Amino acid sequence: MSKCTYLVALLMAVVCSACSFFVFQQNENIGQLTILHWNDFHAQNIPYDVTVSDSATGIEQTYKVGGTANLLSYMNHHRRGKSHVAVLNAGDDFQGTPISSISRGRSQIDLLNIIAPDAMVLGNHEFDYGLENLKENIKVATYPILAANLYDSTAGMTFAPPYVVKQCGGVKIGIIGLLPPDLSILTLTENLAGTTMLNIDSVVTIYANQLKNQYEVDLVVILSHMGFDQDTSLAMRRGDIDVIVGGHSHTPLFKPFKKNRTIICQSGSRGRYLGKLDLTVDLMGDSVLTHTGELIETKLGVYPIDSVTETKVLAFEKLVDEELSEVIGTLAVDWKRSSISESNIGNWEADVMREFAGTDIALMNSGGLRKDLRAGPITRRDIWEINPFGNTFVTFSISGDTLLRMLEWQAARRGEFMQVSGLGYSFDPSQPSGKMVVEARVNGAAIEPSKMYSIVTNNYVADHIRELLGIRDEFITSVSTNAIDRDVFIHHIEQHKTISSRIEGRVIQIENTNNR
Repeated sequence: MSKCTYLVALLMAVVCSACSFFVFQQNENIGQLTILHWNDFHAQNIPYDVTVSDSATGIEQTYKVGGTANLLSYMNHHRRGKSHVAVLNAGDDFQGTPISSISRGRSQIDLLNIIAPDAMVLGNHEFDYGLENLKENIKVATYPILAANLYDSTAGMTFAPPYVVKQCGGVKIGIIGLLPPDLSILTLTENLAGTTMLNIDSVVTIYANQLKNQYEVDLVVILSHMGFDQDTSLAMRRGDIDVIVGGHSHTPLFKPFKKNRTIICQSGSRGRYLGKLDLTVDLMGDSVLTHTGELIETKLGVYPIDSVTETKVLAFEKLVDEELSEVIGTLAVDWKRSSISESNIGNWEADVMREFAGTDIALMNSGGLRKDLRAGPITRRDIWEINPFGNTFVTFSISGDTLLRMLEWQAARRGEFMQVSGLGYSFDPSQPSGKMVVEARVNGAAIEPSKMYSIVTNNYVADHIRELLGIRDEFITSVSTNAIDRDVFIHHIEQHKTISSRIEGRVIQIENTNNR
C-alpha cells in the first residue's frame, strides 16, 4: 500500500469513527414515544356494525368494529414488548349501554382494570350515577384517574389526582387531566355537590411548572375531556403544552391537528378507532422533533381477541341479555336523530311524553337521544340505548309570555335544541333578539301571553332550565312524576306494537332571502 493510499484510509477511518460517535451521542438525546388513545367509549363493550360506501362504485359494505376485547387486541398489538408506549383514555367510558346503567359504571371500571391504561381523565358521564358512587368506583380502579380542575371541598383537594408521571422508554411524560369547564350543565346539580370547577389556565400553569421543575419531565401532555374547540383554544393561549389527547366532542381527527407548538388528537367515539400518535422527542430540549398520527379502524377479526376480556364482557352481557333482547314492537320507518332540527324520533318521544303526562306541551332535549334505529324489530335494549340515562319526567307550568321568551331563546340557538310536542313555531334567526319567533301555537291556537301552559320534560332539562331554555328557575315549580323515561317508552311500544313517526314541520326555520 502506498503512503498516500494509507493516509486516505486512515483519514476515512477517523471520520467514520467520529460520525459513529456523533450519531451515538445524538441517539442518546433523542427518544421515541407512542401514545395510543381512545375516548367517549360509552360502554360499547360489544362490537357493532358500521356501513361504508365505496366512493368509486357506490357499493355499501357492512362490518363490525369496536368492542372492548377487540379494541384491546389492537392496543396489545401496538404495545406488546415495547416500553415506549403510553395508553390514554380521554373519558366518558360510562353511560350508553344497559350494562353501564345496571352496574352504575362498575362494569367499565372492571374492564379498564384489564386494559390497564396509563391514565384516564374523568368525563361528564362518569358523574351520571352520583358522586358517592363515582368515588367508590375510583377506589376499585387499578389505573390512574385524573381530575386537575375539579376541587372537592369536603376533602380539601382535587376530586382525583391532578396528574401522573410516566416513564415511557427513554421519555418521561407528565399527564394532566382536565374535565369540561361547563361540567355543571352537563350533569345533574346534585351529582356535583361539594365540588367546584377551577380555572383551566391557572391549573395548567401550576401543574405544568411542577412537572417540569420537580419531576423534570420531557413532555407535558394534557388528557382532556373538554372537546376539540376548547382544546384548540387552550393550545392557542399557551406555550407550555406539548400534546393534547382529547375527548368529549366525539371528533375523529384522522391526522393530528397542530396549534402553535401543541399537537392535538382525538379518536371519535364508541371504540370505532384507536388513535396512534408517534413522536420523536428531543430529550435535551424537552420538545417534539417530529410527529405522525393516525386513527386505526378497529375492524373485528384482524387480531386475536383478548379471551379474558371477552369472557368478562359476555358475563356482563348475560346479566341483561335475557330481558333486554326481547322484541317489543316493530319500527315502520328509520329513526334518525338531529341536534339542530326536528327529528322523527324526537317527535315520537315528545308525543309519548305529552300523552303520558297529559300536558299541553312536551320538550325533549336532542342530546338525550343517543342512538338512531333502523326500521324493523324493536327490542328493549334498543330503547335502553336510545335513552340510557334513566331520566325521570317532571312537569311544570309557565305563562304564555314566558313560553314566548323561551322560544326566542331556542331560536337564538342559546341552548340545546328541543324536540317538541303540542307546540309549533317558526323563526327567523336573522331578526334581532326578541323578534326571531314569527309564529307560535300550542295545539293549533296562538299563544296567549297571560294563559298558563303545562309542560312535561325530563329532570335533566328541568335541572338546567336557565341554560337550556333561558327561564329563571325560581319562576317555576317542577313536580316529578317518578316515571323513568325508557319505561314509559317501552310500555307505549308494547301497547301499540307498530311504531311510525315523521317530521311534521313543528319547528320551521325561515330562510333569510336577503342572503341568497
